[in-house]
Amino acid sequence: MKTQEQEIKSFVFSEKNNVLRSFLSSTLKEIMAAVHAECGSLFLFDQEHKELVLDSFFNTNDLTIKGLRHRVGEGITGKVANTKSPVLVKDINTDQRFNRNGFNHYRTNSFISIPISNQDNLIGLINLADKSTDSPFDEHDLKVAVTISQYACFAFDSINSYELLKEEKEAIKKEKSLLEKYASVGKLAANVVHEINNPLDGVIRYTNMTIEKCTENSITKEYLLEVKKGLQRILDTTNSLLKFSHQVNSNDSSSGKYANLNALIKDALGIFDWKTTHEKIKVNTVFNHTPEQILDLGLQHVVINIVKNAIDAMGESGTLDITTKISDTYLKLSFKDSGCGIPEEIKERIFEPFYTTKVEGKGAGFGLAICKEIISKYNGRIEIENLPQGTNFIIYIPKKYLRDA
Repeated sequence: MKTQEQEIKSFVFSEKNNVLRSFLSSTLKEIMAAVHAECGSLFLFDQEHKELVLDSFFNTNDLTIKGLRHRVGEGITGKVANTKSPVLVKDINTDQRFNRNGFNHYRTNSFISIPISNQDNLIGLINLADKSTDSPFDEHDLKVAVTISQYACFAFDSINSYELLKEEKEAIKKEKSLLEKYASVGKLAANVVHEINNPLDGVIRYTNMTIEKCTENSITKEYLLEVKKGLQRILDTTNSLLKFSHQVNSNDSSSGKYANLNALIKDALGIFDWKTTHEKIKVNTVFNHTPEQILDLGLQHVVINIVKNAIDAMGESGTLDITTKISDTYLKLSFKDSGCGIPEEIKERIFEPFYTTKVEGKGAGFGLAICKEIISKYNGRIEIENLPQGTNFIIYIPKKYLRDA
């Protein structure tokens, strides 16, 4: 969950959404007009680097200084941002609080500097200089500028909230569309799978019988073995589709059966052949020191699927770190692999049914879709974190689904 400060930063510095930047720039112009300032600048706070970045600059002189940066606490602008208090300087040459270092863009020696903040979070800073009458700014000018900036902050809150609500509305709309898609696929799957599996079972049985009657190394046997591979792929796909259908259409979230969490994960790992097939993959497990019981809604299937994906991503060798942590509110399961990672552009799609990045024959694209459905029954969530080397799948399950062992 993003903090309010991070949300402000993301809107202010987003190249795709300049609504808030444009609003603050217009505010600067309004304040300049109100106090008759011929020079004004707007700095925006870069939370990541703890710097003020010059975003807008209005001056009668043609100056190309956009992008200028000041560290918080350094220079005049940085010191004002650090105190978060408005400042009036009537003469920079005699003011004991500041020296003239960096004060070279203005015609006069007087200026006003006003931090723009939102509930104690720094958004940016406005500087005003060069009063049109060439006289110093006074206390009345400061009061006018501060008043306008305060009203601007209230308006900024409203715009920011509106933009956030728009994003949330779009996210809900997208999620609703996806759920409807899931439901449609799930209902269709139950009928289609039963229609396919009955004749498919017969075809596979007769194919096996025919293979047994073929002579060794015959071309007919080779063809039939290829047919068998294709039939097995169809069977794997229909089985995955049926599992997905059961997860989508099942309303059972209270079976009453609890399983030891640590044992559940160990049993899931036990189905993989670590001694031969995956002997070069190292698995590290760090479990919560107190074994917990968890309501069994299919979590083992989730563990198996994520581990299988990690193995596919790492290939012949790598490291898989599995950890469990329990906080006051959540159980957190982490699966960190040293594989090839997931491109940012497809992260949002990998939980969709039928979507897969694996080579043909390696998967039907239902594994992670089923995982998401299972975790949703816990009212939990799955997050994906790209690492410098590999991927971290993080699962959060509310603590109410746990009980002491």
